[in-house]
Amino acid sequence: MNGERASRAIRFVAAAGFLAAAAGCVSSSDIDGLHKHLSTVEKEVDVVAKQSSSKDEVAKLSERLAKQAETLLRSNADLGTKFDDLTREMQALAGKLEDANRRLTQLSQQIAESQARAGSSAVPTTSSVAPGPGVAPTGAVAAVPAAGAAPGAPGVAAPRGGGITPADLFAQATADYQRGRYDLARQGFEDYAEKFPRTDLSDDALYWAGECWMAQKKAREAIAVFDKLFRSYPQSDKAPAAHLKKGIAHLELGEKAQAMVELNFVVNQYPGSDEAKSARQRLKSLGGDSR
Repeated sequence: MNGERASRAIRFVAAAGFLAAAAGCVSSSDIDGLHKHLSTVEKEVDVVAKQSSSKDEVAKLSERLAKQAETLLRSNADLGTKFDDLTREMQALAGKLEDANRRLTQLSQQIAESQARAGSSAVPTTSSVAPGPGVAPTGAVAAVPAAGAAPGAPGVAAPRGGGITPADLFAQATADYQRGRYDLARQGFEDYAEKFPRTDLSDDALYWAGECWMAQKKAREAIAVFDKLFRSYPQSDKAPAAHLKKGIAHLELGEKAQAMVELNFVVNQYPGSDEAKSARQRLKSLGGDSR
């Protein structure tokens, strides 16, 4: 609008100068002044044109910034997902390390007990009677059976009680999980939780059973296992991770409202945990604020 008005003003002044010169009513100095005025008006027109161009550039810049902001939001959501994956891997590694430490402690205790029993029950060889075929001497360790030896053959020691220990069952389920045999791992963890419900690893077994369902993309079954964990072991140290995974399971089922409830629960109940950081990232990517 300003450019159009300036153009009309220039044309008007030029026409007026031409008519005045034709009529002989003005002097040469007046004409020079008129030319200077026209020059000033032309400069003003150039300034207005530049301002209009600047407005267009600002609009284009705003559009580019909006696109970049949208890209950054998407990147933030992707980073949140990657952070969750890394957190999951760290939790798995921490669980493996904890299990290894427990097994090492149990093995050390078993070795110490075996040595104590061997020392207390040893019989002097000078007065001992030669053992019969296939019978290990008192206090001695039975020989390892040769390849192909049948169970119960002479020299083969059968396991005491003939059953699996809690540590063995949990270790086997963990090994299956690490190898991606999620059905076997889940069965092992569920068997552990059912047969040994009062050990330090009982709640861990339920949690990892839920992880097996998650790994198989069966979110509904995973939610059921996590809920069982909350009911059976309300003080479990696996509760923060289980609530986070339950929220993720709801997201995989398209249940955004339930997911946000679980994620907010993690943020409010365990504010200083790694799970709370992951939950906040999820809430931001969902467009919600943690309360």
